[in-house]
Amino acid sequence: MTFAVLWLLLHIFGVLVAFDLLVIVFRKEDTNYRGELILTIACCLVTLVAKSIYIVGGQKETMVVIGKMEYLGKCFGNFCALMFMIRWKNIKIPQWAIHLLLVVNMGFYVMIATVDYHHLYYKDYWLAPSKANLNGYTLEISPAPMYYVYMAFLLAEIMTTIGIIISSYCSQRSMPNKGKIHFLMIAAMLSPMLLLSLRILKILKGDDPTPLGILLSCIFMSIAVVKYGLFDPVKNAKNYIIDNLKEAVIVTDADHRFLFLNSMADKIITSINMEQGYCTDDKIYTFIQGSQDFFDWKDRHYQVEETVLKDNELIQGYMMTIIDVTKIIEQNHLMKRLVLQTEDANRAKTNFVSNMSHEIRTPMNSIVGITEILLRSRHSPKEQEYLLNIQSSGRVLLTIINDVLDCSKMEAGKMQLFDEPYDTCSMFHDLRISMENRIGHSGLELIYDIDQDIPCKLKGDMGRIRQVIINLVNNAIKYTEKGSVRFSVHVRQKNTDKVMLYYEVADTGIGIRKEDQKILFDAFQRVEMDRNRYVEGTGLGLTISQNLVNMMGGVIEVESEYGKGSKFYFTIEQTIVDATPMSAVNYEQQKESVIEKEAENLFIAPEAHILLVDDNDLNLVVAQELLKPLQMQIDTAENGMQAVKMVRQDQYDLVLMDHMMPVMDGIEATKEIRALPDEKRKEVPIIALTANAMVDARKEFLNVGMNGFVAKPIEFTRICNQLKLWLPKELIHEISKEEAKELITEDDMDAAAETERSQEVTDGFSFEEGVKRCGSKAALMKTIQIFYRTIDSKANKIEQCLKEGLINDYVIEVHALKSSALLIGAVPLSEAAKELESCGKQADTSVLEEKTPDLLTMYRGFKTILRPYADKEEAAKKEVSDGEWIDGRDYGIDRYHDGVIAGLKEVYYA
Repeated sequence: MTFAVLWLLLHIFGVLVAFDLLVIVFRKEDTNYRGELILTIACCLVTLVAKSIYIVGGQKETMVVIGKMEYLGKCFGNFCALMFMIRWKNIKIPQWAIHLLLVVNMGFYVMIATVDYHHLYYKDYWLAPSKANLNGYTLEISPAPMYYVYMAFLLAEIMTTIGIIISSYCSQRSMPNKGKIHFLMIAAMLSPMLLLSLRILKILKGDDPTPLGILLSCIFMSIAVVKYGLFDPVKNAKNYIIDNLKEAVIVTDADHRFLFLNSMADKIITSINMEQGYCTDDKIYTFIQGSQDFFDWKDRHYQVEETVLKDNELIQGYMMTIIDVTKIIEQNHLMKRLVLQTEDANRAKTNFVSNMSHEIRTPMNSIVGITEILLRSRHSPKEQEYLLNIQSSGRVLLTIINDVLDCSKMEAGKMQLFDEPYDTCSMFHDLRISMENRIGHSGLELIYDIDQDIPCKLKGDMGRIRQVIINLVNNAIKYTEKGSVRFSVHVRQKNTDKVMLYYEVADTGIGIRKEDQKILFDAFQRVEMDRNRYVEGTGLGLTISQNLVNMMGGVIEVESEYGKGSKFYFTIEQTIVDATPMSAVNYEQQKESVIEKEAENLFIAPEAHILLVDDNDLNLVVAQELLKPLQMQIDTAENGMQAVKMVRQDQYDLVLMDHMMPVMDGIEATKEIRALPDEKRKEVPIIALTANAMVDARKEFLNVGMNGFVAKPIEFTRICNQLKLWLPKELIHEISKEEAKELITEDDMDAAAETERSQEVTDGFSFEEGVKRCGSKAALMKTIQIFYRTIDSKANKIEQCLKEGLINDYVIEVHALKSSALLIGAVPLSEAAKELESCGKQADTSVLEEKTPDLLTMYRGFKTILRPYADKEEAAKKEVSDGEWIDGRDYGIDRYHDGVIAGLKEVYYA
């Protein structure tokens, strides 16, 4: 009896311990596997309560029912412990496997609960004497086969759990308290297994100690959880984060009753409730929702986001997030103020740079223009040198001014492209002349490689393309002391209406270091200043070139080997206007078509008296020459103030007014004229001449009283149309097309006649033939100047290529000589070069070695033949100078020497 009492007290104590464990674990932070541990302890509690009742004793039938109740905890305790281990280690098991395991446990319990009706589990059971029960009896059993099967199943569950624990111990490397936790878990699983084994092996007789083993298991697992923090750290972290968020989080049911508030939400809700005195949760919820998901409270601004919590379209509740956006709103206001200040500063800077560049450029254009006019006259060598220095310095300064202005426009986002049709052969011809002038007597070789298949007419911004190329070529020349500069253009891709052109400028100069290539395109950055400090430049050219190429849809790139040279290249797409290849164009017919078009618009107005206003002398000269066929009386003024004064003093039929001018610009001058008291004078038609063809500029011209405008560069047909529209009708005299063509070509005919009278045919050179090739005497003189200047360097190059066996380079050189000699009228020299070009292509070195000396003698002999022409042209203005490329839109030069264009086909593709 004493043992039975002690045995009962031990189990009652176990019940109390199990209950305490249940409370302790239930109050711990939630995890994915807390539920499995609580169920395990609950099963232990059921087993211990049933075992305590069983020890008290009773009739046979009563003890059988209590035994079935005890088995309820035993059957499902092991299953819950196994699920706890699986969830703890996050082992992925299919749901069907878990369900199958649960069904097996339930099946065994149903079999045990129905032992009264079968003998599968017990063969028989009876009351037998026992010291462990208060009534002195316990149930003895005769096991059936399924009893042993179930015991094996329980052992298998326990062994599986132990296997999971051992695997966890081996795989965990940095787990805190690793040894202690895994020891406790092993002990938890071994406790019921050892006591169960003692019962099965009948080492312990008289009663079943398994409930105490289950209790020990729960104690060990609870210690691991409570003392060593076994619960899920991720879920704990989530709970910690939610509770410590600066944002308030509120969870409600479907009726807006609060279910959860984190700490920030609790503070806000408490404050609102104390101030407003709301009695229900839904009223507080409605207040927080605010207007358009925002509400203000105690000088703070809050943004509210509401999320509907649904389960299969059934609304279960709402989650509301409240964000304090006070600082964000204040920062936004501050950023807006800073942006406005920055925009004002940029606008002021842009206006200052624009105004200053114009103010500086206007006198500089005058200096350069006057210098070029003076260079047309004869001067002493010293005076000639001074004038050339002034001209060169003026152009450098103009380049810097225009680079700064372009950079300022790009920063302000005001740089625009003008897509207009252009003649590719004319552009490449003009580029070559500019490059030849830039190279001058430097001794560098210019290699000009242009693809024959480039369409003859494209649409794009020719001026900006030329600007990029000139920038790249100028850099190549500046940083190359000896060797060559190669300019190449090739067709990369072509379809019916688009062509992809590849441009490349390569040199044999000093090269660029790898580390310097990263800053090469940064504004105002110049590399190796200690080495290149004597090289002129601002560091803006490549920046501007890169931005322009990007605006045209391309990317400019660089390849360079330090000490050996550099290569800059870019690819841009252009629209095809005329797909005819340049090599197939008949420029004589093209010239005739231009004359035909101009003749259709031509009229004469000898009685018309007009005023031409421009601050640039060259613009005035060009415009006067352009309008010469109209036979009008043209007065000129250099600024708006002078124009207003002349309009007051004289009666003009029309005024051609430049826009940007010093002293007084065209806009102000127009306002002054429109305000004159004399009705007739203030109504004089005023046509704007401007390089600014933007829509806003046109509106401004019309708003101040101008009647129309003509964009620079001036096209003859456009200005004729404007003059015909605004000149008094009685002053306009229509003429026939034949008479118009005679007027347009009158200068060329006079020049040709003068040539026939004054020029003789020199041995190997015909001036008359050169005029035919170039189209005019002036064009021929400029071409002779370039040819004369490069005789020595080109001849030496041919001789060197043959000597070193560079046959491909030799062919390129004699090909160029063949074309350029034919262009100036040196037909025998051209034929000789043509013959050697053919031999070179066939690699017939014996003929080359035999005949090249004769060719070079003839070639160098032209130094004597051409010297009189070169000396005469030396002081004259060089066509298409560097300064004009940079500011070509303001010079208004749009009429090229058509005869030079006519000879280009033979120059490049003979």
